Amino acid sequence: MPLKYIYFDLDNTLLDHNNAESRSHEQIYNQFPVIQHVSLGDWLKTYKEVNHNLWVQYQDGEIDRDELQFLRFHNTMAELEISTDRSKEIGHTYMETYREFWDWIEDAEETLEATCRKFSVGIITNGFKETQHKKFKKLKIARYTDRMIISEELGVLKPHPKVFDHATDLAGVERDEILYVGDSYSSDIVGGINAGWKTAWYTAAESETEPEEKPDLTFDRFSDLRRFLHLEL
Repeated sequence: MPLKYIYFDLDNTLLDHNNAESRSHEQIYNQFPVIQHVSLGDWLKTYKEVNHNLWVQYQDGEIDRDELQFLRFHNTMAELEISTDRSKEIGHTYMETYREFWDWIEDAEETLEATCRKFSVGIITNGFKETQHKKFKKLKIARYTDRMIISEELGVLKPHPKVFDHATDLAGVERDEILYVGDSYSSDIVGGINAGWKTAWYTAAESETEPEEKPDLTFDRFSDLRRFLHLEL
């Protein structure tokens, strides 16, 4: 059946989270001498590994959001054998700094705008609800849609079926008339496929292992997505 509704992920699909994350870490690295006992490269590598593992635990319900926010800096510093005394302060400073660098991924805004002219669109995102609402406001997402689904507000995270069932109900179309565009194979593509949706995997922001189930489109440039959807700027 022809597509009628396009859902987009937010972080690393529309908003350049990786760039904002790296730039904010550079800033806190320069601001807090205690971190400078290790190289910036080692700091970033360790943080990303710790943060990823904690998000998996959060997704599985093993820790809550407050533990995640605290432990990602505390555990990074502990693993690097750095004093953890200021880990909470560093974490708070990071979040304040992170917001300063939010911006669109190249060509994403133009593609979203073109998509809106042909299809109904919505956003589905994981993440802390207060932060994601601020991102919506910063990018002025309301210009394009009022269907902004934050999984935390549903009490589960992608790829939980509840998120995709709720989004299907909101779309008001058949499941195979929905396309989900996202960067995470495990959260976005697997979740979309299991929901009976079409999927488009954006691979420029994050490289992952070879997928077991193929999405309908794999792309690393938004011009390829526009071509797939027969869109014009």
